[in-house]
Amino acid sequence: MQKQLKNKINNLAPYKSAVISLFALVGTTICASMGFLGLYTENYPLTATLFFASFIYFLGFYVCQKHNNIQLSAAIILYSLYLLMFYLVFTGGVAQTGPLWIYIVAPVSLFIHGFKRGLFDIAIFVLIIIAIMFVPTDIANHADYPTEFKLRLIYSFLTVTFLSALYEFTRENALKQTLELSQKYQFLAHFDTLTNLSNRRAAYDILKREQSRISRNNEVLSVLLCDVDYFKRINDQYGHNAGDAVLVELAKIFTEQVREQDCVSRWGGEEFLFILPQTSAENAAIIAEKIRLSVEQCQIDVQSSKINVTISIGISQFKNSSNIDEVINNADKHLYLAKESGRNQVQPRSS
Repeated sequence: MQKQLKNKINNLAPYKSAVISLFALVGTTICASMGFLGLYTENYPLTATLFFASFIYFLGFYVCQKHNNIQLSAAIILYSLYLLMFYLVFTGGVAQTGPLWIYIVAPVSLFIHGFKRGLFDIAIFVLIIIAIMFVPTDIANHADYPTEFKLRLIYSFLTVTFLSALYEFTRENALKQTLELSQKYQFLAHFDTLTNLSNRRAAYDILKREQSRISRNNEVLSVLLCDVDYFKRINDQYGHNAGDAVLVELAKIFTEQVREQDCVSRWGGEEFLFILPQTSAENAAIIAEKIRLSVEQCQIDVQSSKINVTISIGISQFKNSSNIDEVINNADKHLYLAKESGRNQVQPRSS
């Protein structure tokens, strides 16, 4: 289940790709605009830095759009953003306002790398910013800020980080819960909750796909319709919980007896449907007899008692002109014949 959930989260990659591409375009535009402003104010070192940053953001956009490499694009965008922030804090930017841009870092880091990795990156970022601002100017000739400004900048940045982290934590949990709920509903729509086998709806969908495939490839396919003999007696004697236990145990036996490409579904009540691709009616009869014997030889634990259960099976094979309902009805007729002929048998019998 965790693997399926991870796959669903990975399926959200197009959304993340779109947001990263948008951020890259915004970064490209803003840095280029600020670069032209730097030209106007004749601040050439800052202008060169901003034009270079604009190029890097565009590179991140190109990697994301043309090569669909989200991870590389995100790394280019995020770490170039860090370097630009370090430069602005170190030089002061325009009129010592460079540090004000660092508030971008928290939400971007958390969105790109998630809650845990994002917080780790932000912690490293804060340590480097503190080192830049508080190192004595006689050691490194950086922009000089008042102590109160530096402290309030760090405090306010940590506050923004806390709020961004709270939002990201809530978003990740909400996404996980939504995907888990979606997965649960998908399971309920396609699987029987008692036996964990495919349900009638899912089996019918499989039959539709198989019908299209065999008509294209001129292959054979057979179905087995199985019913538990005297199931009502089990419910009357031992109770419905015992009947459920019998169905669960039979589902395990059935799953063990079929091939990987076969499908076993709970067709309804005590009836089970087997879908056997690339199997003729003659071979299906051999498989059905094997399943019938496995059930007959198994004793099922019910309320500290061991009971013997038998099944009856009807077989039907798809033909080119057959539709699904005709094949199922044919299997049902053979199942009825097996019941009328004394139960615990397969109809038609293998020759």
